[in-house]
Amino acid sequence: MMNQRSASNPKANVLVVDDTPVNLLLLNQILCRHNYKIRVAPNGKMALKSVFANPPDLILLDIKMPDMDGYEVCRQLKLNPETEEIPIIFISALDGAIDKVTAFNLGGVDYITKPFEPVEVLARIEHQLRLRELMVELKSQNAQLQLLLTTTQSINEALDIDSALAIILEKVCQTLGWDFGEAWMPDDSATKLVYGQAWYGNDAKLAEFHDYSKNQDVFHCRGFAARIWQEQDLKWIADASQEESEMFSRADIAATAGLKGMLGIPILLRDSTTGDNSEVLAVLVFFQKNEMQPDRRSLELLKAVASQLGSMIQRKKTEAALKKANLELERLANLDSLTQVANRRRFDEYLDCEWNHAQREKHPLSLILFDLDYFKAYNDYYGHQAGDRCLQQVARSAGSAITRKTDLLARYGGEEFVMILPNTPGSGALTVAETIRDRLKQLQIPHLDSRVSPWVTVSLGIATLIPTDSEKPEALIAAADAALYEAKSQGRDRAILKELPPDP
Repeated sequence: MMNQRSASNPKANVLVVDDTPVNLLLLNQILCRHNYKIRVAPNGKMALKSVFANPPDLILLDIKMPDMDGYEVCRQLKLNPETEEIPIIFISALDGAIDKVTAFNLGGVDYITKPFEPVEVLARIEHQLRLRELMVELKSQNAQLQLLLTTTQSINEALDIDSALAIILEKVCQTLGWDFGEAWMPDDSATKLVYGQAWYGNDAKLAEFHDYSKNQDVFHCRGFAARIWQEQDLKWIADASQEESEMFSRADIAATAGLKGMLGIPILLRDSTTGDNSEVLAVLVFFQKNEMQPDRRSLELLKAVASQLGSMIQRKKTEAALKKANLELERLANLDSLTQVANRRRFDEYLDCEWNHAQREKHPLSLILFDLDYFKAYNDYYGHQAGDRCLQQVARSAGSAITRKTDLLARYGGEEFVMILPNTPGSGALTVAETIRDRLKQLQIPHLDSRVSPWVTVSLGIATLIPTDSEKPEALIAAADAALYEAKSQGRDRAILKELPPDP
């Protein structure tokens, strides 16, 4: 809350520039009597030094002075970005229209003619200070509105919660003049706050404070962030470096980093039906290097941003859950439920994709088609449940022969499996096929009704070609199927390779 103005809290800081001591004394008496803090300068050069050293809130400026007149003082102040917005009231004995026009053209906001009336001087000063206050307030509102708009847009475009929090921390710190910002997130058990990945610091020295902080945990009901988490309300500390460890355990490291003012705000999830707060999604904590007492507008802005961020986090969590569910549905849609390898639908899609890729790159594409020898007899002898378990074992064994992410094993139908091997020549595909056959034999799954072995075996047909415009993927499947038929004709439990020559 703002204190009432008193002698220790003047209305404004006014610089009076005049080369006449009587005028300086009179203006000093008038303004001091009405609780203004006065500085005086007897000439233009001293006035510029005074302004650049400590810019006042308003300047009363005489025109006719030796060495440098008031016009030149005004001109130099308006050329400097740090002083161009200080209101300047010319106060002069010159009463000609041309003098006033020149004063206003140079950037003066008002013109008082000597001899002046004290009441008039006070009224004009009050008016200009009020205009200045309104202008500053309007700029602040515009900056805050711009912050709200840019953060809302950034939140909507953010890919995840951490990137959105990083944007918020940076934008808020830059707009409100904070030096450091951090985010705390409840862990999965909701028993402690964990230091988030998102943070912002405007000084390289603050990285040490960040490095120390990220190793901290904040437990429920202990410390500054935990109080905010528990009470679901905004809080601040005037000088965090002086706090006792029970409230702020990082006081020493904050003092080393030069941080004092500290403000924290909860990001709340609100119940969509009642509008009541139901959960703290995060706690944002901001620091500055000065002691602080937050102003009303900054608090309102922070609450508005926090409200937007709460909605965003809730939405991002929903989107993440939906994305996860969709990925799971897609996985299930492409998976054979019994063997947990790719299904026929996924095989068809992947073959088309790799066919087109091999055609563009002129790479060999290999396909292995294999099935279990005398599997009908296996089912009749051991039963269909044992047959299902056998298929699962075969799928796992064949899958272990895959060494590249680009290779795909799928169930083609019944006891038949297929493997796609992109950018693989026939010799390489034959090696993979023999590996599949050998690993299955190592399992020694009994098959007493087989005519080739006491164990479950497979026959494999391999086809390899470099796709061309005149061929279709079905040609590769047909060639592998023909090779598989040949393997069976030659006694089963073997692999046969057919390499298709390129079109002439």
